[in-house]
Amino acid sequence: MRTLLAWTAGGIVLGVVSLLLNHVMPGESSRLVNSGAVWAAGAFAAGAVVREGWWRVWLAGTAVLVGAVAGYYGGLVVFEGRHVGADVLAGPLGWGAVGLLAGPVFATAGAWWRDERRGRRVVGVCVLGGVFLAEAAYLAVKERPAGEAWIVAAIGLAVPLVLSRTGRERLLALVALVPAAALGAMAYLALGSVLDVAFTR
Repeated sequence: MRTLLAWTAGGIVLGVVSLLLNHVMPGESSRLVNSGAVWAAGAFAAGAVVREGWWRVWLAGTAVLVGAVAGYYGGLVVFEGRHVGADVLAGPLGWGAVGLLAGPVFATAGAWWRDERRGRRVVGVCVLGGVFLAEAAYLAVKERPAGEAWIVAAIGLAVPLVLSRTGRERLLALVALVPAAALGAMAYLALGSVLDVAFTR
């Protein structure tokens, strides 16, 4: 129970920090904090740290993402005086549902990254790098400032270079980033369509 509370608290801090830094980071660099991929990296980190069974890994990743949603939207109320009403609940409910689905995925990727089997390590790295590249593609499709997409894409390409253990793993991970990013981009587009409907009802 304490571990769950700790991961949830960490997620809340992540959400609050994302909100606050989004207002102070200059220009397109704000994408470094106001990013679903960055939050996914939090779930990845939780999975990489937890070593007590798969259900604990999944729970930790989910707690981080749901906590981040609570921290972000709670921060809007506390720091920006945002009114709480039925018309504004679509945001936290929608992203909370995404956290429930994505938490186990990215936490598993984090756990696989520290696995002794090379195949799992490569997959784990590709899942994390792929979500950054997928977000970059989504930003480009939505015609956001080009700098935002380039920043996120650069992080995605850097992930396998930094987190892989050997040169061979880096090469394999870079190749595998292509299908991982493609799958992620399709998920982003589908998610964006669903949330657009939810937020505009």
